This record gives sequence, structure tokens and C-alpha cells, in this order.
Amino acid sequence: MSIQIHNTLTRASQTLKTLEPGEVRLYVCGPTVYDDSHIGHLMGPVLFDAMARWLIARGYRVRFVVNITDIDDKIIRRAAQTGEPWDSIASRYTEQYFEHLRALGVATITDHPRCTDFVPQMVRFIEDLIAQGRAYAAADGVYFDVGQQEGYGKLSGRHLDDMQSGERVERPGDLRHPADFALWKLAKPGEPSWESPWGAGRPGWHLECSVMSSELLGPVFDIHGGGDDLKFPHHENEIAQSEAHGDAYAQLWMHHGLVQFGGRKVAKSDPRMAEPEFARQFNATWLRETYGAPTLRFFLLRGHYRRPIDFEPTSVEGARTGLQRLLADLGPLLDEPVAAADLDELIGRDAPASVAAHRDAFVRAMDNDFGTGEAVGALFSIAKEARALGGDEALAAKRLLRDLGRLLGLFQPGDLELVQGAGKAEVDDALVGGLVELLIELRGEARERRDFATSDRVRDRLAELGIELKDGADGTTWDLA
Repeated sequence: MSIQIHNTLTRASQTLKTLEPGEVRLYVCGPTVYDDSHIGHLMGPVLFDAMARWLIARGYRVRFVVNITDIDDKIIRRAAQTGEPWDSIASRYTEQYFEHLRALGVATITDHPRCTDFVPQMVRFIEDLIAQGRAYAAADGVYFDVGQQEGYGKLSGRHLDDMQSGERVERPGDLRHPADFALWKLAKPGEPSWESPWGAGRPGWHLECSVMSSELLGPVFDIHGGGDDLKFPHHENEIAQSEAHGDAYAQLWMHHGLVQFGGRKVAKSDPRMAEPEFARQFNATWLRETYGAPTLRFFLLRGHYRRPIDFEPTSVEGARTGLQRLLADLGPLLDEPVAAADLDELIGRDAPASVAAHRDAFVRAMDNDFGTGEAVGALFSIAKEARALGGDEALAAKRLLRDLGRLLGLFQPGDLELVQGAGKAEVDDALVGGLVELLIELRGEARERRDFATSDRVRDRLAELGIELKDGADGTTWDLA
């Protein structure tokens, strides 16, 4: 079966057709390294790592680039506030980010370019745009002239006449259009800078990704990815300047949903992040220590990448409960060597009909726009079938469960210890059972009152925690999903 992908640019699903047979060239925007990573910074790498793993399983070679923005206004401001050198700040938080990726099993990224390593190429890129009349010098730097870009706004669906500046700082008064964006920013006294024909300064944020992607993947490549919040202005401006430069640029665009709390995106700039208790629960280091890195990966893969994740501690705890049950099911199989399973061999394995059906559902889900949430659901179904089987059939089902999960980067040796050892001690089983029975009793009373909204809410919240309710003629029973 071919792989279908939703293209943000065309707003439609299409069959993956790569520029080079058997090779996928993928670029995903990385972090600006000026502060601790939060859960939102891990979402994109984990999701696209799972996609890259699936592409590899399907026989593709994957060159996967995630950049590091190591020079930016935010880094400069942090240096001014703390007195720490800007490059020391960038280096420290870059290494922290890499450590998070290693812990979460993000293993498919092939290149981590840093913006400061590509400044000469960025200067040449700007010179080309000026020579073509597509960029101009202003009082504080060089700007791209969006008014000349046919189709500007096609990714985000915005109209140029309605646009205001997407830049991160106040704009000078000599711009041709309010949406014109900086390609080169002249340095203020004491700021880090590089020499250029327009004066000492540094490249603009949007330019950095256009140059690094084209330098490493070529002027046209297969897939560009990132979060929904990057569609405008960042990705829109990447498209504009690259096309103006003469590059066909990315053929297909993918955007993942964002981590939300209370229906609002969580970001470093979120005013709620000023509250220590609020900020702590999103801090990547704290989350790893509290729930274990395998839980975070599992949590991020439980939904569909294009949908936002509404983040709250009970949701992560539910993910941990579900993952613990799967890891416990695998038992000694979990510690067998981590060999990359051959997908064709997995599809061809003999298995009971019910198990084979869930395996096929896993494959269909991943082929259909990388549906990791449905794929994880299929893993739970295989685990449930394995518990009902005996002997060699149960063992074969568990091996299939493990090997399919490893295609997503799950079920690695040592994961159970990492998950169980993180955070608070295990809650007593009798206490958990008593609380579930109480909720079932309260849910039953709600149903008798025909208060189905409350009844469904209890059922759904328990499901989020990995507890499945079954209504039957003899009442309601429960089990760990």
C-alpha cells in the first residue's frame, strides 16, 4: 500500500511520491535555544521520528534535518539579562535539547545544522535576492519585498492586504509593506554580528531555515514539517523568499498540532509560564524525572499528529498506566536485543485471525497519514488478544506486539524500569480498585437519573487513565486497557 500524507499547502491528502526513488528528504524546524525545553519542543521531534521510522520500515532512505536556531533576539536578550555570553547560552540549551531527544528515543535525525555555521551562505542568498530586485535595504537591515511575491499567503490562507508584521520586534518606518520581513538585521552596539555588504549584523529568523534546508537537502526537497504555529509567518516567508530565489523548495508541507492547556497553546512566551507551578508541569526535565522518558514518547504518540494535545498531569499519568500494562505484558521479551524488525516479515507472520486483523489495522493506520493514535490502539488490542490466548499463540502475539511497537520507537529494553522508577511510588492496588468501584457506583447513579453527560465523562476520564469499563447485563466491570 502506498503512503498517504495530508499536504497543508494543498489542504488535501496525496500519495507520497519522492523526488528521488526510495529516498525521502525531510526538514523540520527546531528550537531557539535560550531557555529550558518544555513538552512542546519534544512533540515535533517525537512525531516526525515515528514517521521517519515508518518510512524506513517501508523501505525508504531518510535524510532528516532539524535545525538549531543559535542566534536570535531572544538569545541576545537573555544574555543581556544574565550577563552570560550569548554563545554559552545557546550551547548549554542545545546540549540539554539533545539529551532530551536521546532519552525519548529520537534516533532518526541525520543532521542538526546550527544557524551560525551558515551565515556566509545566508549573505549570498540575500545578495541574490537584491540582485533580482526582490529585497531592499532599510534603516535597520535588509527586507524582503512581499508585494512582489505572487501567491503570498497560499500556505496560511491569509491575504496580503490584511496582514500585519510577523516580525518579532518593532518595525522601521521605511518599509514598502507592513508584512515585509527582515533578511538581515544590523547589529546594535554590543550585539553579536557578522560582516556583510550592508553592515555588521545577523540573519533574520525566516532566512535561516530557507538556507539551511536548501544547503543540506537541495533547492527542492520532499517534505517540510513543523508546528501549526509556524505556518505564518515563518513557513509562509520561507516559501516566499525561496521561490523568489529560484528554488522550488518543499513539495509537501506537514504541520503537527500544538500542546495546549485549557484550549490555549503552551509556549515559553505564555504569560502563564511566569507562574512557577504552571511552568514546572511542562518542563521537559521535570516531566522525564516524574513520568519517565518512555511515558512522554508514548503520550505524544497516542493521538493524531495533526490534532493538538490538551496537556494535563492526569493525561500523562493515564499514558503511564497504559504503557506500564503493555510493558508488563511483554515481560522478558522486552529485554531481547533491539533488532529492527522487517515490516514485510511482520506482515507475513502467522498469527491468529484476531491478532492478524489488529496488525493489519496498525499498518493501515501508519500508511494513512501516520496515524500513530490508531496504531497505538491496535497495540492495545493485540495485547488484549494475547492475554486471552495461551501457549505458543500468546507468545507469538506478544512478540508481534513488541516488534510493531518498536517500529514507533516504543518497548525498548529498560523501559519498564524507567517508567516505574520515575516520580512518586506506585499507588496501592487496593486503593486504586476501591476508587474505581466508587466511580462506577456514582456513574450508575448518574445513568439512573438519565444524566448521560456525567456518565460518559466518568467513562472517558477513566479511559484516559488506561481503565476500560464494560457495561453488561450483570452490571459494569472494569479492566486495565
